[in-house]
This record gives sequence, structure tokens and C-alpha cells, in this order.
Amino acid sequence: MQESSTTPEERVYLIGRPTVQSRCFADRLSEHISVSLHVDAHEALSIVSLRRDGTSVLLIDASYVEIGSLLEEIAAANQAEGVLTALMNVNRHAADARDYVTRGIRGLFYEDDSFDLVVKGVRALVGGGVWISRETLFEAAVGRTHETHNGTNGFTNGVIAHKLTRREKEIIGLICIGATNKEIADKLFISPNTVKTHVYKIYKKIDAPNRMQAALWGAQNL
Repeated sequence: MQESSTTPEERVYLIGRPTVQSRCFADRLSEHISVSLHVDAHEALSIVSLRRDGTSVLLIDASYVEIGSLLEEIAAANQAEGVLTALMNVNRHAADARDYVTRGIRGLFYEDDSFDLVVKGVRALVGGGVWISRETLFEAAVGRTHETHNGTNGFTNGVIAHKLTRREKEIIGLICIGATNKEIADKLFISPNTVKTHVYKIYKKIDAPNRMQAALWGAQNL
């Protein structure tokens, strides 16, 4: 692993403290996934926003970076194709996890998560998945509904859910637990291209612009 390297093979940008512990964690993670360590969050966000060669995951140490001050930059970075943002060392009892999700955070790793669980989650993110508990997704979806509430919302969503096929409901349920298209294909014994087709139809039916919004919708309505 080389600090602040930007070779095309890299997919995970770890933003953390310039400490031995951070370097050791990055080195260990790089045994499974290509990683570069950055101590300057703004620099890493700029680099990732300019990349156009595949999925990049920003893995931000929430105990090091003041996330609130970066939310606008994170949202801008997430607009770039193939850029996903996740937080690590999150306090499991923090009240702002729901807000992070509604601002586009695709993964949450808690202070007490095992290393193996982090590796599994980062791999899911690199594969285009979501790594957020269904409970947190539900809380975010309910919170968003309360903020934009109107009298027909629940009825409308119920009608939409009824229009989803059994297979589409299976797929959106798997999206809610962070499954990638390949994992969905393997579980349902269908091809990845078939999964892509189903996901596209789901987006159209529920009016979701991306996978995160589909997961939020699914957590609330299925």
C-alpha cells in the first residue's frame, strides 16, 4: 500500500489519522482489497470526484473527520458515477446515523464491528451494494416520509408495492440488506444481466433514482 497513491487499480480510499494504527489497518485491508490511505479528506474527495474508471469507495473514519462539515462535499462526490461513501468507527447509538443515510452515505461500520465484517461490507460496496442495517434504512425512510408527508403517500406506496412482481419484491428485499447484483444473481439462480433488467424495472416502478433510494423505499414498504 502506498499512501495517497492514485493508481487505476485502487478502489478504496481510506480517510483516517496519520497513525501507526491507521496504516496497519489499511495494510491489513489491502490484503483483501486495493486501498490507499489519505489524511486529508478534502484531497481524497477531490481525487475520487475526478476518477472515471470504475467503482470507488470513500471509507471515512468518523472518529477522525467531522462528518457534518463534509456532507456537502460528500454529496457532490457521490454525484460522480461509481463513487460510494461509507463511514467507519461510527457510534452504534449515534442519533445522526439516519441523517447520514438520507445524505447519500452507502455504508456504516460501527466501532465494535469485527475486521472480517468490515472486509465483507467493503467488498459489497465495491460491488455496488449497500451496507446499512435494515433498521437504519427504515428509520431513514420513515424520517424522510414525515418530512415530506402528504395524505396520499402511504396509499400510493401501497399501490406501487402491489404492482411489483414476486421476483421484483425478492430483489428489492435483497437490495435492502446490501446484496450486490452478482450476489442476487447467485442467490436467485439467474444471470447478472437479468438482475440488472429487474433492478431497472424496479427503479421505474417506485420512481427511485438509485440503489440507495430503492433500499430506503423497500425498507419502508416491504
